[in-house]
Amino acid sequence: LLYSGLVSLYWISLVIRMLALDIDGTLTTSERSISDRTCAAVRKAVDSGLKVVLATNRRYRSSLLIADQLGVVVPVVCVGGALVKGKTGETVVCESFPAAAVQRIIQIARAEKQSLIVHHDADLSQTRDFVLDDNDPWNIYTARYFSEYESVAWVGDAQKLSARIKPIGATLFGEEQVLRDVERQVTRDCPGVVLTIIREVDGFGWSCAVSQRHVTKWTGLSRLAVVSGFTPAEVCAVGDELNDLAMIEGAGVSVAMGNAHPKVKARATWVTNSNDHDGVVTVIERLLAEVS
Repeated sequence: LLYSGLVSLYWISLVIRMLALDIDGTLTTSERSISDRTCAAVRKAVDSGLKVVLATNRRYRSSLLIADQLGVVVPVVCVGGALVKGKTGETVVCESFPAAAVQRIIQIARAEKQSLIVHHDADLSQTRDFVLDDNDPWNIYTARYFSEYESVAWVGDAQKLSARIKPIGATLFGEEQVLRDVERQVTRDCPGVVLTIIREVDGFGWSCAVSQRHVTKWTGLSRLAVVSGFTPAEVCAVGDELNDLAMIEGAGVSVAMGNAHPKVKARATWVTNSNDHDGVVTVIERLLAEVS
């Protein structure tokens, strides 16, 4: 009770103007859906004047599908912070990935029979969002990703195709141990690159986000905050996984989901309910109560 009271006093001493919400495992349940209560709460937050932002490892187009489901038009920090898009789709931040590093990562992935997915700043008028290497038969996890986004996939030799775009990040899907093997080799050969491996929210395999070491959700989010005229102290960040840790540590107020990784819970201001029990609703209700 004492801790809860201290947290409440801390919140009251701050004015939160920007609310950053992770998507998978935060807005979405373990069944990859979003509850009606969560959708209604996010719309209420937007209507109240809070600047709601989606902060995710997803691509931009995939993030917009979630925004549409929520019923809001909001800025998006996507591809782990490498790309930030404003409400009208304008590019606010775009962090280019070194071409030589991309080529080496493709080689390492192929040696482990993995198929790299390479992302770029794809305008919605374009028909292809990402490059998917066809070097090896895809594992079941990569095949599922392709089946969901086939219409916007550019399939072929990733070494050749990635040279035609401006990569901003990459993704792998597979079994944890294989992804750890890739991580060790990439860390050895590409010191400016970091791999973040997490369990998929529905338990179907693991994903590995490949990013530049200096790029995080927080670097993208903090740039957006500055452009919007906000300070880090005016930002509330909500997340569940290790890829949310930077924004959890950087925001003035941070909230870990009840299902969050222990390291995220340890660094957050407080812990809300899980993604399967409308944890985001609790956060928004508390935020709006503090400013009413």
